[in-house]
Amino acid sequence: MPTAEHESPIQIIRDNPAIIAQVMRAAFDIEISDDVEVRTASEDFTQIAPTAYRADNVVEICERGSPERKIGVVAETQRAVDPKKRHSWPLYLTGLFARLECPSYLVVICPGGRVAQWAREPIDIGHPGFTLAPLVLGPGTGPLVTSTDQAAQMPELAVIAALANVTPPTEESLEITYAALATIENTQQENGHLYTDMVHKVLPLAAKKILEEFVTTGTADYKFTSDFALRNHERGREEGREEGIALGEAKSVLVILAARKLVVSDEARERIMSCQDLDTLEGWVNRALTVESVEALFE
Repeated sequence: MPTAEHESPIQIIRDNPAIIAQVMRAAFDIEISDDVEVRTASEDFTQIAPTAYRADNVVEICERGSPERKIGVVAETQRAVDPKKRHSWPLYLTGLFARLECPSYLVVICPGGRVAQWAREPIDIGHPGFTLAPLVLGPGTGPLVTSTDQAAQMPELAVIAALANVTPPTEESLEITYAALATIENTQQENGHLYTDMVHKVLPLAAKKILEEFVTTGTADYKFTSDFALRNHERGREEGREEGIALGEAKSVLVILAARKLVVSDEARERIMSCQDLDTLEGWVNRALTVESVEALFE
């Protein structure tokens, strides 16, 4: 089942499909006119093969006032290495190309450095000259937004960059992210609450504290104008307690697996340690006592 961390970048794209044009320009130097209309399209590719395939998100880019599609983009979030994606991604892209009959691109959002490196590896289809190199948004892409002023002008792009872990969450980069969140909060309060929660959820503990301080006190140029800052501060204290409990449960899972001499891959360790759902962690603790392999823990 998709997690909140998986769905967050895709939700922002669904809310504002035009963000894809900004991503293509800023991250991958792909020329797209400013005078375009961008809309979400069908994410199903069931007509391509008997097996049902569904991409995370599909966006169509048209010239303004024209129904003719100029560019198609498949957007995927990938948080773990999954060899099956190297077979489905080419299908998504060729299916979109067949449907829209225009240049089509695959953008994969990978917050994890190891996963991003894996996703960037070219996919050799086998046919001569037919190799797919996914466009990966994540660590190693390079900064997309470099100032608070730029973040205020393109706030969704700054939030996507934060969710994709494009740059490490330093105080400087978090101030840029905060400027974007404050801009959205002060103009689209509902999305502001949602996007702030999204970013808060994926940050490491030290970075969360920095962001919470910005949200509570503001900066010289950007402040939250609603009472969300105060409520966020109180919620942050409660979440901090829950995170401590979750961390203890995650460590218990690893201790049990180690005691049973089951080999834990880096991917599985990252998945266990990053989980914040207490019910899931409690289930893993119980299953860790009996499973025959670490993979079976997640079934």
